[in-house]
Order: sequence, then C-alpha cells, then structure tokens
Amino acid sequence: MRTSLSLIGWIGLALVFGHTLPQPAGATERLRVIVETDAGGDPDDEQSLVRFLLYANEWDVEGIVCTLPRARDKENVNPERTGLGIVRRQLKAYGECYPNLVKHDRRFPTMDYLWQRTVAGYQDDAGIKLILAAADAADPRPIWFCNWGTGHDSDESSLKLALDRVLKERGAAGYAKFKDRFRLSSADKFGEHTLRDPPWKIWVDTFRPELEGKRWYHRFSALTAKAGGFDLKRDVLTGHGPLGALYPTNTGLPQKEGDTMTFLYLVPTGMNDPMQPTWGSWAGRYGLNEKHAPRPYFWANQRDQWEGTIHRDNTLKRWAVHLQNDFRVRLDWCVAPIGRANHPPVPHCQGDDSAKIIFAEAPSGKPFRLTAAGTVDPDANQLSYRWYVYREAGTYEGQATIDDSTSPRATLNVPLDAANRTIHVILEVTDSGDPPLTRYRRVVLTGQRLP
Repeated sequence: MRTSLSLIGWIGLALVFGHTLPQPAGATERLRVIVETDAGGDPDDEQSLVRFLLYANEWDVEGIVCTLPRARDKENVNPERTGLGIVRRQLKAYGECYPNLVKHDRRFPTMDYLWQRTVAGYQDDAGIKLILAAADAADPRPIWFCNWGTGHDSDESSLKLALDRVLKERGAAGYAKFKDRFRLSSADKFGEHTLRDPPWKIWVDTFRPELEGKRWYHRFSALTAKAGGFDLKRDVLTGHGPLGALYPTNTGLPQKEGDTMTFLYLVPTGMNDPMQPTWGSWAGRYGLNEKHAPRPYFWANQRDQWEGTIHRDNTLKRWAVHLQNDFRVRLDWCVAPIGRANHPPVPHCQGDDSAKIIFAEAPSGKPFRLTAAGTVDPDANQLSYRWYVYREAGTYEGQATIDDSTSPRATLNVPLDAANRTIHVILEVTDSGDPPLTRYRRVVLTGQRLP
C-alpha cells in the first residue's frame, strides 16, 4: 500500500530545498547524553563509537570522556596510542562523512561541536569539569550518562570523581541536587555513590547479569552480527567512507560492540521510553535488580516469548534485523546521495505524528480501534504494517487478539478480564527500501470495568 505522500515524496522536496531531507514533525524531546569510554583498551569501544557517532543526530551529545591514558599493547593495535587520540581519529573520520550525513538528516552535529566536547578525563580534571558544567547548566533536561567501562589501567570514572568533589564541596543538599541531574544507562563504575542516598533516579545496567555463563553485553554480537544478512565487510568496512573503515575487527568476540546497548537503549524508535526499562527497546528488556531493591535499578533479567522459545535473548533478538538494517543505512548515508539511500518511515498512530507513547483507556470486553492513518515514508516507498500485543510489557497476562493486524487500521479485542490491567500494542511499520527500515509506535491501553 502506498503512503498518502505524493509521488514526488520527500526526496523530490529535498532536491528542491537544498538537497537535505526535511525532518518529521512532532519529534519527542531530545535527550542529553554523555559517553565515558576507555578507548585504547578492548577495541570494542571503538566499534561502539563508530555506531554511536552515526546516531549523534538523535541526541544532544554533551560530551565524550576518555579515561585511558595509554593504549594497551598487543590488545589494541590502533596507531594512536592514547584514549583521546583514538577518539579524535574517529571524530576526524566522522568530519569527513559529515557533509554527506547532514544531507540525510540536518540534526547531525558538526565535527567541531563534538571535538569541543571530547576530553581526556586523565588530564587536568577535564572530565570532571565537563560533567560539572553540563549538570550546572540552566538546561532543565536530565543527562543520560553511559559509562562503557573503566579498566584497571584507566583513570576512575570522571562522574565518580565529580560526585566525590560535589559531596566534599557542596554538602549533602548540593550532592543530592547534582546527583538528581543524571540518569544511567551504564556500567557501574561509581563506587559508593551507587548505594549512597539519594539513589540514582534510574540506573539501567546493560551489561549484566550473567545467564548461562554469559553477561548480557556478551550476547550483542551473537544476536546481531549476521541479522538480516548483515555482512561486516560489505556493509561497514568497504565503500562506506572513512568512519566505517575504522571499525576494528580484532576483538575476542567478532563484532563485539559490548558497549553499544548503553546508547541503543536511548535511540527514539517510537516504541521505547528510557524511563520504562521493563517495556523493551533495541537494547532488550530489563527488570528490577533484586540485589538493589527497592531502588530503581534495573538489569537484563527478563525473558520474552518469541518464535516458539522463552529466553532473555529474545528481548533483543526480536529487534536484531531492524537495528542492523538501520546501522547499514546510516553507513550508506556517509557516502550515498539522498536518492540512493533509504530513510525510515514516520508512523502516525491514533492521529498522532510524534514518536511519543500513546496512553488510552477502553471498556473491557469491547473492541478498540487502532489506526496508522497518515503514516508517511520520506522516499515514497511501499509500507507494510504489523500490529501486535507485547504481552510481557503489560500487566494483563491473558491473550488479547488483534483483527486486521497487517492493515493500517486494526481492532484490538479488549478481554473482559482486562479491567485495571495494561495491554501494550506495538505498531510496526516497515518500508520496501534496500535495506528495509522499521519504526514503531506503542499504545499502552488500560482496560476499564463496565458499569
């Protein structure tokens, strides 16, 4: 089925108005993000950084903090031998790709913008100063902090050191105010501050726990490396510009990217809310960390039913093809003109064109109408639709069915016993481009008891 967009599509508009695609209306509030990396150690940080830079259009990147003063011999073969030098090498490659990236999405920041916000945490308290400045800024939005691990030979986390300083210099009240500015999608490298009151507003550990001898971050490569026919040499290393060419291959696990889930958790795909880790995202689905209950600390201890199995892997595996296709396309954006690369569809749901979660109420035992009317594709590609219930994300444990689940308009049959329970409906829209791209909308419906 064709979208309602005219045949000229957004591509035609782009050719008229400065060769840059217009941005969809109604976008959600952008997140502020800081990444802390021990680049120079396990090269998987450099793998994750390639992907991170290709998603820099999705957030306001407040900083990149490097914690490793010297690259590890033998383990890391990058010609740059400091953490800062390694990250700057990738920023230079990003800068070469930027003139083409910005044609596909004008929200990509310039290399200079990122360069000015990239510091060595091991030099002159630069990491501490960057974090203090971001937290003390007038911007009311919280900061999502992603620590990718600090090894035995790196400096301590700059956020940990900033917390030490604030506690000493600003007292308990100032410490609480400062800590309240942060949300964590991160490894735990903050010492006593993880347990010291007040607790973090939210901490999502995308690295643990172990299941069957494997930590959660060890599963990323196994579940995504070949998803959708993804081929590292074809889709990243060759013909995709200087940034893709810097993706290292000498990691213990092929395409390890152990830190990627920290920021995939934050990508606004239309079906995720970072403050709701139990609902699921491209980084999987998370539950309360029993070791820290009742603090709002979460880790990857949840299991989904998918394709006939029930397993933690399914919380990521169900999205693996979609997220790898999206990575492929962003690498295409590094080199391809607008008309020769795909762009994601923009789903509308219940008349809403934003990427926000939709909340609704419906009488139990009655049908609830669902609509994707108005959905558009920037390339005027054909679109396919899929509505389904994400049972594990809701509180209703029974079966709720959807009629016409592959049409733009569908009907959820709200069960009679769903009163005061939530049912999560996902709208999945996929285009016919090469590779096909998918975006979503989520409807959280609460059943209401009939009088």
